[in-house]
Amino acid sequence: MLILDKNLDMPLYMQIYHHLKDKIISGKLSEGSVLPPIRTMAKTLMVARNTVESAYQPLCSEGYVQSKVGSGYKV
Repeated sequence: MLILDKNLDMPLYMQIYHHLKDKIISGKLSEGSVLPPIRTMAKTLMVARNTVESAYQPLCSEGYVQSKVGSGYKV
């Protein structure tokens, strides 16, 4: 479970990004796993959708996840 600390100097989107990246690298999120939709993740974490999207984008650009329209984000 991801717990965000709003008191850290690190922005919330970076906390989400690092959490997901660590799970992918450690194998806790295996290839083919589907990440939660942006709206669902935002609602669960009680943050803006832009915050979650800002975390997902670098994961895409670094090749950790792929985005397909209608399919969401997959590891």
